[in-house]
Amino acid sequence: MSRKLFKTIHLWLSVPFGLIITLICLSGAVLIFERDFGHVGQADVKPMKRRPLALDTILLSVSEQIPHNKKITGVTTYVDPSHAYKVMLDKPAMAAVWVDQYTGKVIGEYERARIFKLASSAHRRLFGKSKAEGAFGAKTGKVIVGITSVVTLFILLSGLVIWWPTRGTWRKKLSISTKNGRYRLWYDFHCVGGAITSIILLICILTGLSWSFGWYRNALYSTFGSQTPKPSLHKTQAENFPAWQTAYKDIKSVNSDSEIRMYQGEVDVVVGSFGNQQAYKTYRFDNETGKITDITPYSKKERANHIKGWIYTLHVGSWGGWISKILYLICVIIGASLPITGYYLWIKRLIRKNHGL
Repeated sequence: MSRKLFKTIHLWLSVPFGLIITLICLSGAVLIFERDFGHVGQADVKPMKRRPLALDTILLSVSEQIPHNKKITGVTTYVDPSHAYKVMLDKPAMAAVWVDQYTGKVIGEYERARIFKLASSAHRRLFGKSKAEGAFGAKTGKVIVGITSVVTLFILLSGLVIWWPTRGTWRKKLSISTKNGRYRLWYDFHCVGGAITSIILLICILTGLSWSFGWYRNALYSTFGSQTPKPSLHKTQAENFPAWQTAYKDIKSVNSDSEIRMYQGEVDVVVGSFGNQQAYKTYRFDNETGKITDITPYSKKERANHIKGWIYTLHVGSWGGWISKILYLICVIIGASLPITGYYLWIKRLIRKNHGL
C-alpha cells in the first residue's frame, strides 16, 4: 500500500473523530489520579497517636447510624492512619460511608468527586447516563467511545506508517524545528508527538476496548487462555461482627502494611506493588467463629483474576507507581493535542490550496 493511501486513511478518519478523541484523552488524564486524590476532603481523620477501635465496635456503631433500610456489606481499611475506613452498604449501587476508626462516628457518605464523576462520564459513556440512570444513555455512549477507540487505533497505525523514517533519517524524524515557521513547528510536533506516545496510547486503546465491547473482552481473555471472569458483587449482608473482628485481627497481624477489604466470610488483602496493582490474596473465615479456614495467595488465583488486574493496571498506568502515572499523563495530554494540531495543519493546507500556494 502506498504512503499516499495511508495519508488519506489518516486524514479522513481523524476529521470526524478528532474532537471525541481529544475529549477521551483529556478525561482519561484526569482519571489517572482518581485513586490518589478521589478521597481528599472526604476521608480525612486525625489519629493523634490513638489506636483504631476494634472492628466489631466500629461496624456496630456504623449500623446504628445508617438508615434502617440499609445494611453493611463490607469494610475497607487503609495503611495510612489518617485515612478513614470505608464501610460499604447494600444499596444503592456503590453506596458507602466514611467512618472515623478512632471514634466510630460516620463522617460522611462516600461520594465520587464531581471532577472524577464528570471525567468518567465523558471517558466511558460520552456523557451518557450510567446504568443506574438509564440503560439507553449508557449503551449509546459506550458504543460511540468504543468505535472512536477502534478508529483511533487505525489513525495511530496509519500515522506511524506515514512517519516511519528511512535509514539515516531517524534523527531528523525525531526533531522539532523552531526556526522554520509556525506550520513547520506544529507539523513536527504532530508527527514526533504521535510517534513517541504511540506505544502508551496503543496500550490504553487495546485494554480500554474491553470495557466497550463484550465480544472484544471475551476474545482478549481467550487469547490468554482464560474465560471472562464473573463480577464479584459482595452484596451479602454482614453478620456476627465479633467474628469479623477475630478474623480481621489475625489477618492484620501479618498484613499490617496492606489495604484490607473485608466481606461476609471473605477478606481480600491487596499485595500489588510494581506491576499488577490489583493483585490480592484472599482469606476465607468461618462466619460463626471468625477462624481462618482458607488462604489463596495471588500466585494461586485463577488466570482470569491475573488478566483482569493487568488490564486495569496497564490501562490507567499504575503499574510503575507515580513514575508510570506521570508518563501516561504526558502521553495522553499529547494525544489530546494531536487532533487539534491535525485540524490546524489540514485547514492550513486547504487555505494554501484554495489560494494556489
